[in-house]
Amino acid sequence: MHPQAMWLRNHHHSRDYIPMPSRRCLKYLIVVTIASTDAFVNRRSAYAPAALRPGESQLTGLSLYIARSNYSESATKRSYSSDLDSAYEWLAKDRFLNEPEKHVEIRWFHPNAAIADDDDTCYGGNNYTKVKRMPLYPLGAVHIPHSGENYTIINIEPRNVKMAMDLMNKTRGNALFCATLRARDTNRFASVGTIMQIIDTDDLYGCRLRSGESSNEMPALNRVVAICRAVEVADILSIEECANNEYDYLIAKVRVRDDHCHAMTESESDDHLDFIARQIIDDYQTVRSIYINSQSLASNELPPYARSAVKTLPTFDEDVIHDETKFWKMVETWQMLCNTIRQSKRSKLLSVVNELSVTAAMQAEGPLELPVKRQKLPLIVQKQLEDIEQSASKDFMELGMDPVLDFQEILNMRRHTGRVEKLASMIQRERSRLEAKESLIRAFLELNGDTLAAYSSDDDDNVFD
Repeated sequence: MHPQAMWLRNHHHSRDYIPMPSRRCLKYLIVVTIASTDAFVNRRSAYAPAALRPGESQLTGLSLYIARSNYSESATKRSYSSDLDSAYEWLAKDRFLNEPEKHVEIRWFHPNAAIADDDDTCYGGNNYTKVKRMPLYPLGAVHIPHSGENYTIINIEPRNVKMAMDLMNKTRGNALFCATLRARDTNRFASVGTIMQIIDTDDLYGCRLRSGESSNEMPALNRVVAICRAVEVADILSIEECANNEYDYLIAKVRVRDDHCHAMTESESDDHLDFIARQIIDDYQTVRSIYINSQSLASNELPPYARSAVKTLPTFDEDVIHDETKFWKMVETWQMLCNTIRQSKRSKLLSVVNELSVTAAMQAEGPLELPVKRQKLPLIVQKQLEDIEQSASKDFMELGMDPVLDFQEILNMRRHTGRVEKLASMIQRERSRLEAKESLIRAFLELNGDTLAAYSSDDDDNVFD
């Protein structure tokens, strides 16, 4: 069995694995110390294989299934997903309750309930003309507006396919829809979403459907790939009732955010924003430099496809922080890095789970059935795999590189200064983590001389084995 699988099987709390030239216990202890820095440096605190390819990200279309039963927090199972996803209402609530000074409350609502806005101070008079009616698309990700990047959404549900076709055929206005975060545990929606505009679509069979083209009847498609751009932040006001038909998608009334009115009422001085701008740019450039120049960290933190692509991460200056529109580009860049780190952790977790599953299946009587079905494995192995997945998900959340909830909090904020402070804390945390790991790696390399050579020459009865 691969030593990584053995190590994770016997020590569910371990975070990373750095391949070592020897299996002596002292070396394992150093490796685990370096890896565990992910946790103790930041203890209190997609599916995107193209995450570091500029101009594109991928997301699988989700079902619009709506739970009709009333939401009960006590009945919600407080567990993580096996794919390191963090779109959970219980997790968002826990984060806010435990550390209210670091997090913003995310408001959730049931699709059948009306939503009331807490702050109407900037929506009097003619500003109510910004209320729009458009399709609502619950997804498992957060989209950043004004970044200039395109998003690829793969629609596989019949209702989502129909929605994309209606938008492109001008049945629904100017191809706008509102994407909002959907909680996996409660099926409730975040009250703040992102207005998306479909730029182009591509169906399963390669028949191109461009904006402006019309069709008399909806073609029988199994999938529609929609190329979208995030254009605005919006508050979701209400959702219209729709029949329980597989081709019916949700329609919502949304109010486009006008954050400039909040910017004018901010009391923070320019000196305060200047200070944060200098800090966030310095931290970002340091993180970028570490990922580019530190081969040991890059090989452990990034998936293979991203180790060279990380060099394409853009640089920013302080002027970006002061410009509210350009600032969103930096937010999107950081989210892209977070998605990449999650994909790397997800791949490592999947490798370990698959190896343990196959090993357990091979020990059973009869021919090996592939793919291995977890429900057919011994109960003790199923429990072991679940423990590994839960531990890995918890450890990933402690990294502070979550591409979902933190960015939903940024969307929820109305003040530009608050968004800057939130992103600054996220980047500063990652800098501290990486610098701590680099320090431990240097210490390990120094020990890899005479001290480790002495241990390596011990016999097999060494007490540390």
